Amino acid sequence: MSIQSVNSTLPLKTAFDSRSNPPDKNASLKLKTEVALTSALGVATAVAIIAKRQGFSLSSSAIKNTKIKDWAIFKITDKKRPDEKVMKFGWKEIMGIGAGSVTGGLIGGAIFDKKENFREKCSEAVSQMLGDISIPLSFVALPTMLYKKFEDLAKAETTHLKLQKVSKFVQSNKLLKVLCPTIVSGSSLAVGIIAGNKVSNKLNEKVHGVKQERGIRITDFAPHLDDVCLAITLMAEKSPIGDIVSKFVPIALTIAGIETGTANPENRKD
Repeated sequence: MSIQSVNSTLPLKTAFDSRSNPPDKNASLKLKTEVALTSALGVATAVAIIAKRQGFSLSSSAIKNTKIKDWAIFKITDKKRPDEKVMKFGWKEIMGIGAGSVTGGLIGGAIFDKKENFREKCSEAVSQMLGDISIPLSFVALPTMLYKKFEDLAKAETTHLKLQKVSKFVQSNKLLKVLCPTIVSGSSLAVGIIAGNKVSNKLNEKVHGVKQERGIRITDFAPHLDDVCLAITLMAEKSPIGDIVSKFVPIALTIAGIETGTANPENRKD
């Protein structure tokens, strides 16, 4: 009887110890901090490359002599000076920043976490690049560009007179002018998120030979700010609103790298 009594308390003690073990929590926070830094470094590298390609100087003297608000990453469109160069984040640029974040997170995870977790990090990298970035981005980009062409029909010379008539009606109605592009972008994004998640799960299954259904998480929605930014940019070219929203894209995409670098068998099941 006494032996049974002692044994019955063991699971309770073990559960209590695992819940109140400060070293595990500290180790998790330490890993997240380290991976966040490597992800941010990957994002910063990608942004620097984009800035250089778009004609911005990266020399220390040029940066030092330029006001912070006029740095490439912070500068927005000024209606008084519409021809001034402003950093733009299109489809290719967003993909580049996402790749930089995921690569940085993967490298950080490989350096600072246990080696046995690296396989899960590779699977998460695929999920982030396909499920959270490239596929949803593609689903948003194409319908948004097509809708932009539909909008332009209202003022363009065309043989599609019936379609032009519909376009003029939509553009003349204040509610429809806002509602229609919102529905197009929102529904495209929703389908893209679901499709991306399915494709990344299937690809991971083929590569690793293990069927693993990774569900859609709340953190998966952070990278989709890039999709919103792309939609706004395409709908309203040279718009200060699009420029302001785009400044948050690098921060949002850093989440993808953190998720990649901190992935392990336990949290990949969520």
